[in-house]
Amino acid sequence: MKISTRLFEMFRTFGHLWADLPLLLRLLKAWKQGSYRGLSVRTVASIAVAILYVLSPVDAIPDFIPGIGLIDDAAILALLLHSLARDLAAFRVWERNRDGV
Repeated sequence: MKISTRLFEMFRTFGHLWADLPLLLRLLKAWKQGSYRGLSVRTVASIAVAILYVLSPVDAIPDFIPGIGLIDDAAILALLLHSLARDLAAFRVWERNRDGV
């Protein structure tokens, strides 16, 4: 597979995962309010660790480097969303059922 094809696929995957970020925020809000209890302790811990890494000033690639400084943060968020795919799918179903759609 050519490098340009891999790069295109990677950006496409990041775009798809980035689109799930609002769903993740709604999931966390519903969990915090107590209306959704479908999250395990492991899932909540991985979300917390990812958020702490993204907000931390200590990174694998320092954020102040123009152009590439935020790549590691984006990769962590993408890995988080990828690992939460089942949880997000279950929440999406729960949300639709709750809304009566």
